[in-house]
Amino acid sequence: MEDNPVSKIFESFPRQGAGDDDHTQKAFSMITEPPTGGGEILDVGCGKGVQTMALARLCPSCRIVATDIHQRYLDAVDEKIAAGGFSGRIKTVRASMDDLPFDEESFDILWAEGCASIIGIENAVRYWKKLLKQGGYMVISDIFWFTETPSDEAREFFAEFHPAMMIEEKGSEIIRNAGLEMVGSFRLPSRVWEESFYGNLREKFGELEEEYADDEGALMVIEGLKRQTRIFEKYPDEFGNTYYVMRKPL
Repeated sequence: MEDNPVSKIFESFPRQGAGDDDHTQKAFSMITEPPTGGGEILDVGCGKGVQTMALARLCPSCRIVATDIHQRYLDAVDEKIAAGGFSGRIKTVRASMDDLPFDEESFDILWAEGCASIIGIENAVRYWKKLLKQGGYMVISDIFWFTETPSDEAREFFAEFHPAMMIEEKGSEIIRNAGLEMVGSFRLPSRVWEESFYGNLREKFGELEEEYADDEGALMVIEGLKRQTRIFEKYPDEFGNTYYVMRKPL
């Protein structure tokens, strides 16, 4: 996994997907009964830990476990932990998001920004639910269709690169069928995609193509990202990230 071209390419980016602290905070504010006297948060697929640090600030009494399969991302999180004075409150664990080394009902909150679709939204929700305590919350954000009739260009692109992408209503249905209570949901504004993801990509495409000139796999990923960026520029209202906040019944 350390040689995965997607992971390597995104090592130079502060975030590995779209998002910002304001919308992490908005999602956290929808947790109606957050832990007050301590609590355990699991940040799955944490990347370089931008949202991990935001969660630590939003819940100062909580302990956080941040997991990712890519060790260099975790090294970056460990640097943030030391710089932010969070040692003892946050720890990193290298693990695959579909094989997490934790007991069932260990966490009050499970957080997953932009990664659930890697193992499938339904698989992720049903598996991660087991790790939540009764009454615990799960927050996921991922890419969904906002329309049932996307443009041919967008539909053909995602049929090739993300064939499992579904419409938002299907995500809500999966949550209900998993026996979780829907607390609320919202869309990430397209401007945040531009500011936190596509804008950063656009600025670095030339540099990345030079760096990975001899890596055919990485160049294929870069070309796919360039195509996705052009699709977003033309059809920003057809797809994007949706945050879902859900709760495991008491």
